[in-house]
Amino acid sequence: MPARPNSSLLPANIIRSHVSRRTHPAQPCKPLVIRPFTSSARRLKQLTARDSSAKNWGQLNVKQKIVRTTSTGASLVTILAGVLVTGTVFTLLYTEVLAPDSTANWFNRAVSRIKDEPRCLALLGTASSIKAYGEPTSNRWARNRPIASNHNTDRNGVEHLRIRFNVEGNVDRGVVHIHLVKRPESRDFEYKYLYLDVPGQSRLYLEDNDDKDSKSPQKKGIFGVSWGWQR
Repeated sequence: MPARPNSSLLPANIIRSHVSRRTHPAQPCKPLVIRPFTSSARRLKQLTARDSSAKNWGQLNVKQKIVRTTSTGASLVTILAGVLVTGTVFTLLYTEVLAPDSTANWFNRAVSRIKDEPRCLALLGTASSIKAYGEPTSNRWARNRPIASNHNTDRNGVEHLRIRFNVEGNVDRGVVHIHLVKRPESRDFEYKYLYLDVPGQSRLYLEDNDDKDSKSPQKKGIFGVSWGWQR
């Protein structure tokens, strides 16, 4: 019977390996799970679509031609819709805010006229305390109150722009009314009237051209009858 080797004479790493095999049995192997190649199929589909997009029109089959036509049409519709929306936004921004004849510009001019007019200051208060805003709303904290305005053209081709807004100072408050007209031969609007109404006070006119229009000489036609549009 062969003698067992003395453990004190064996190297430490051999002893450790022998003890590990005895105290920790071998773990069973896990079963192999075969998963479907979803990512690979998706990648292959993308590569196929990329290859078909790189082909010339004559090299495509019927299905690929339909796919390419649909994709190109959808992209074109999206681009045109974006251009239309952008153009509409810029048009509204110019006509309502930036244009010289916009409601916002005439509103700002009228507010400056009110603050520079001593008669208005006597009714409303100091210029620094005067604030102008649009139509009153139920929300007392609302900042962007709409400014009431109306723009139309009459049967004689004269454009009319009417604006109404509120002013309030440290003494009293009132309502400002503006009526602007642009005749066919004119390029700019001009005041028909601009006045301030303060409750309990007489109407204060800053511009009043109604009398000028009514007193302007009228041209008489045949038999003293006025024919056509009268300025």
